[in-house]
Amino acid sequence: MTSHSMENNLAVVTLHDAAPAFSKRIFEYTDAFENLEINFNVGLIPFYHHTEDLGRFPEFVDKLKSYKRCEIILHGLYHEDRNGQMDDFHAKSKATTEEEIRAGLEIFEQVGIKTNVFVPPQWKLSSGSIEILEKLGFGLGEMQEEFFLLSQRPFRKIKVPKVLSWDLTGHPDQNIVRIGTEERRFELLDDAQRRKMIRIASHPRDPHSALKDQLEMIRKLKDQGYTITLYSDLIQKLQDVPY
Repeated sequence: MTSHSMENNLAVVTLHDAAPAFSKRIFEYTDAFENLEINFNVGLIPFYHHTEDLGRFPEFVDKLKSYKRCEIILHGLYHEDRNGQMDDFHAKSKATTEEEIRAGLEIFEQVGIKTNVFVPPQWKLSSGSIEILEKLGFGLGEMQEEFFLLSQRPFRKIKVPKVLSWDLTGHPDQNIVRIGTEERRFELLDDAQRRKMIRIASHPRDPHSALKDQLEMIRKLKDQGYTITLYSDLIQKLQDVPY
């Protein structure tokens, strides 16, 4: 691998589903990422389960904001309702999508967080949702195998390898099957003979042994000279270099 190609290899590490309900597990991840001295992103839920308005959890929010290398981005509004039904920005009407994203941004503003990046629950976005993100001034949206570079007009859809994710069910014990699967996929992505983009999506409901594997992957990316980037920096990088 040449030094030039190493400069162009990108990695994105994102902790999804950040909410007070998962605070112990969330901070286990964020402390580990901080100790590795990497840039990382946190997908924060403004009103988890229709019950956890972030304004009522100042200590949780303040700790997230205290990390030096962390960027906080919008991850839906509720993520899921009281019955466990997932937020689906692929199926919502444009009116509901706009109402919920505006509500999420308003809660963020109340707790002193600004973002122009949206990562929906389950990585699902409809064309109508993308139009709303454009309307509201977002710079980037993300799906499982695509980025939407909304800072350009018209927006650009950028294909990328499928994100590595260990949480398919919301239950750590059931997610254990993902351990071997994602480890093999990581090796395939890292061995690819092309400019590389590897995205690691951690979740508080990952199998408990997944964190060790994820940290080992991140160490390997660091050792190989990948640029581990925040979403705000990624927006510019995607404009400069196609993946």
